[in-house]
Amino acid sequence: MRSLEFSVPYNNDPGILKSILELKKIGENNIVEIFLAGPQELYGSGRISPEQSKEQFIGLLETIHKGGLRTNLVINSICGGAEWYSSNNKNRILSYLKELHEVYSLEAVTIANPIYIKIIRKALPSVEICASVLSDINSVERAKIYKDLGVDTITPDANINRDLELLKDIKSATGVKLKLMVNEGCLYQCPFRKFHFNYISHRSKEIDRVYNECFDFTQECCMPITEKDKSQILKSGWIRPEDTSKYADITNYFKIVGRATPSHRTLRAIKAYMAENWEGDLLDIMCSSLLSYSLKYGTYLDNKRLDEIGFFKRITTCNRKCDQCHYCRDVINENLLLGWLTREKLRDQGYEKDADYMEQKEKEIDSIKPRNNLVV
Repeated sequence: MRSLEFSVPYNNDPGILKSILELKKIGENNIVEIFLAGPQELYGSGRISPEQSKEQFIGLLETIHKGGLRTNLVINSICGGAEWYSSNNKNRILSYLKELHEVYSLEAVTIANPIYIKIIRKALPSVEICASVLSDINSVERAKIYKDLGVDTITPDANINRDLELLKDIKSATGVKLKLMVNEGCLYQCPFRKFHFNYISHRSKEIDRVYNECFDFTQECCMPITEKDKSQILKSGWIRPEDTSKYADITNYFKIVGRATPSHRTLRAIKAYMAENWEGDLLDIMCSSLLSYSLKYGTYLDNKRLDEIGFFKRITTCNRKCDQCHYCRDVINENLLLGWLTREKLRDQGYEKDADYMEQKEKEIDSIKPRNNLVV
């Protein structure tokens, strides 16, 4: 059995780096790189980060390298306005990346924009270029185009994470390494996704501007859909920690998201995937809309129960004709609990700051001890 390799996030908490470096090997599995955003002066990304200087970013690269891990700069914005394509702007970005790569040993960049992939590959032939999940690579033809533009690694559209034959075809046709995103937790075929990331692409670079929020993504977009149809929880493209090794014919490389989550939650997911095991609520290691839904309703979906019912085999041989099939609906109706509390949710909801409340609730959890240490 091949060891698994993981790309893990830096969430702008300097304290998390020490913990990640301590976790970089569990059993035969290894963290091989940390992905992170740089200063916003030149390029946005798919997450909104606190402002940082070039000096601060270089310091992070040095700390990560001293810990024996690679660095991957995430510049996967999907919109930078018309100026994005100006010669001056392209030259500034190339000069910046050249310095980071040649002087400060930045190993890789993650990019969504195919035009920038092409010009960066020509200017920096030795840097690793990773096609972002926001490149929406969901077919052999699209993957081949990105390969020809110069990518070394592809993170496919998470909507095809469970289409094993398509993933094998992409690997065979391109020869590039696939890096599968495991715990994003967005809606399957989400209609809001490109608009959401377009918005974030601007916000991630324009952090000094004050915005009046036009809408709330969780309350007015993703959340109502899941509230109405809880089967969306199972249709999302996540991959369970226990199922990563089942992709051995496709890849041994996985990406854990968490650049926008608190450190304790990010580390929880890293530990679960590194160990290929999670005893508890599956949604406690997810991000994005499933995270928001879980915290709002106190969900509990027994991760191990999905093993018992053969979930992986069923959903990786699915024809995706959801209008003709009720499997996900039936499974979620039988297994999703609402209004439950776990230690993880106590932390995620911020109750750890109230020592008395935490002690009381933890005693209740310990006293009940049903199948998964739940308490109403």
